[in-house]
Amino acid sequence: MKTTRSATASPVAHDSREQKNAAPARKKCASKRFFMRKIDNLINVQKIVTVHYQELEKGYAAPEEKHDFWEMVYTDKGNAFVVTDGTSYLLKRGETFFIPPNLPHYVCSGNNEPNVFIISFSCRSESIRFFSNRAFPVPENLSYLLENILAEARETFVLPDFDPDLKKLELRENANIGGEQVIKNSLELLLIYLLRRGENQVSPQEFFVSKIASSTALQDEIVRYLSERVYGTFSLEELCGEIHYGKTHLCTFFKKQTGKTIYQTYLKLKTDEAKKLIRRKTSFSEIAERLGFDSLSHFNYVFKNYAGMTPGEYKKSIK
Repeated sequence: MKTTRSATASPVAHDSREQKNAAPARKKCASKRFFMRKIDNLINVQKIVTVHYQELEKGYAAPEEKHDFWEMVYTDKGNAFVVTDGTSYLLKRGETFFIPPNLPHYVCSGNNEPNVFIISFSCRSESIRFFSNRAFPVPENLSYLLENILAEARETFVLPDFDPDLKKLELRENANIGGEQVIKNSLELLLIYLLRRGENQVSPQEFFVSKIASSTALQDEIVRYLSERVYGTFSLEELCGEIHYGKTHLCTFFKKQTGKTIYQTYLKLKTDEAKKLIRRKTSFSEIAERLGFDSLSHFNYVFKNYAGMTPGEYKKSIK
């Protein structure tokens, strides 16, 4: 029997035509012309030469030197002196000093025990001349850039605890991915923001709605409290009573701000103080007793954990 084809289209074909007819008419895509703007690099750091973080003892003076690259000295704690071409400059805590190429200079501590952060770098940008042989305070909101540089440097290069004669940076075996670029970018940002401040062009502060406002005043108060009790013991309950905050809030706040617990910070402060005492040739057993450690072995354990070496190794490294 011969079959005849229905004059009615199949349901599938019928639905397809309806969907096609129901779809909105599309306009033909017009070709837009875009213009690419070349980035104007105000300050371009070509090379990083050395990175230091030094805890100086009283009366320390580095040998005078000069070199064909820039050097930036920042005081993280206490006051230091920068001497350039025979002229001495007092560098207070939180200030940075820029030494241009080929200028004889050295750093000394005088009667202080400062912690200084030094980074030397090559930069041929015209704008860098603004910083030549000048000191600048680093605002609190820019200090994170210095922290970025040091943190990345420690995870990217092999940095000895104290080596004023460091002449070459060696990459770590498992260096941070992109660490060198983060150091470069952070340094360039710091220089640009300091230049703006120097030219009275401070940008207004913008923030996302999701940004949570936080105060560093409480953080500073906690660190001050801990610092005053380095020679002795520390009680979290006493701290809470002193600054009138609950234990849970205080611990959560501090960990969020610093990435460290309050107790970890306390032990780090003890370790830093121990380094000073070692440089003064105090015996390890006396240091352990004066800083309130339970025993000499406990002191050795904490020191190695926070300094990355034993007290004996540290003592050898600073000779």
